[in-house]
Amino acid sequence: MLGVTKEVPKMADYYLKTDNIMKNMFTVALKDELAAQSQMGKVRPATEAMLQKVRDYELSEKRLPITTGEQRELRNTLNRLRDKYLAMGRYSDGIDSVILKVMKPNTSRRFFW
Repeated sequence: MLGVTKEVPKMADYYLKTDNIMKNMFTVALKDELAAQSQMGKVRPATEAMLQKVRDYELSEKRLPITTGEQRELRNTLNRLRDKYLAMGRYSDGIDSVILKVMKPNTSRRFFW
């Protein structure tokens, strides 16, 4: 048919090589963010969607596909979790390393190693 456009699903901009520790850290950070948002009375659907995406992620896939908006959401929530840990006097080096991985993700699903 002429003039009919087919909707193309949004491709992921980045692929995070994710292990169990990172998945758990994402879940904790996003749950804390949702709790803070619900206290303020403004729960963002993007945060809920990202939490659901992380929960549905299977570790056998090895790479979590994310968009730039989701990358920003993860980066901000991990930074808030880091601030919370520092305020409690805990070490944040594990969170720092995950933030760096989120800041510089791979742009390809295929890795060369």
